Amino acid sequence: MNKKILYFVVSIIIIGSIAYAQNKNVTDNTAEFISALKNCSEFKSVDEINVDGVTSKVTKSIIGWDGYTCKYQEIVEFKEIGFKSKVNCDFKLDQLKEIYTTMETEAQNALKNPQKYQNMTLEQAQQSPVIKVWNKYLGDSSVCKIEM
Repeated sequence: MNKKILYFVVSIIIIGSIAYAQNKNVTDNTAEFISALKNCSEFKSVDEINVDGVTSKVTKSIIGWDGYTCKYQEIVEFKEIGFKSKVNCDFKLDQLKEIYTTMETEAQNALKNPQKYQNMTLEQAQQSPVIKVWNKYLGDSSVCKIEM
C-alpha cells in the first residue's frame, strides 16, 4: 500500500514540473526554478495542483550548496485526505546538471509543440523525460530521502 501511495505522490510532485507547458510560454516560475537549480541558488515556490479532482499543495525549495551537494526540498500536502510528504535531496553536480538540462530541453520542446503538453494525461506525463530523470533520483535513497 505504501509503495502505491509513494508512486502517486512522486508522480504528483513531478507533474508540477510538466505544468510549465501552458499555452505557448514557459511560466516565469519554471524558468526561475531551472535557473536557480542550475546555480543551486535559493529558491522557493508554492503551487496548488489539481489532477483528476485531487488537489495538492507543492512547496519546492532549493536551499543551496552544502559542501559538494545541492540541497533541495519538496513538500506535498493533500488537504482532502490529510496526507503530507517531504522529500529531501542532496544532488551532486553531475546529477543536478542532468536534471536541469533535461528540464531545459523539455521546456524548449514545449514551446515548439504546446498542444502535446496542454492535453497531457497523467500516464503520458509519466513518460516525460523530466519525470523520468526526477524519478531516477527520487527513487535513489542515497540521493533523496522521502518522509511520509
